[in-house]
Amino acid sequence: MRQEDPAGAPLEPAVPLPAVEGQPSESPPPRRPHLVAMITRALGEGDEAGPGAALRARYWNPHEQRWNESDYESLEGLRRRHVDEEGWELLQEQQLDAPHAVELIFRAHRIDFTRPSREQILRDIGMTPDDVNQLLEDVDRRQDKE
Repeated sequence: MRQEDPAGAPLEPAVPLPAVEGQPSESPPPRRPHLVAMITRALGEGDEAGPGAALRARYWNPHEQRWNESDYESLEGLRRRHVDEEGWELLQEQQLDAPHAVELIFRAHRIDFTRPSREQILRDIGMTPDDVNQLLEDVDRRQDKE
């Protein structure tokens, strides 16, 4: 205590401490990482695909215990869907010896495979990906007219 402070005075002014928010008693389950090896290939003459699709990607879905195949217009579109939309992390990309043939390794989480797919959500509301594409084209057309 300094000489000029009166006897018995606190050394620091009393400032109320901020309230500590209650912490959740249960933490969410840890997100287990899962590596996804995806292979792409060029679409062939006999492949049924949507307009503009150039390549098909295939990977094993551990939750559904089956192969998932999806068509994309470009490799960039595939990356955007899985990295930006799904939240996967691209760890490795390797060009293979055929057109549009690439091997991609992603880090995902097991929980990512238990959520319904975009296609399943659309089916649940009575739509298809083609319906969504048509709606988006209609919106673009209306904006072009304005």
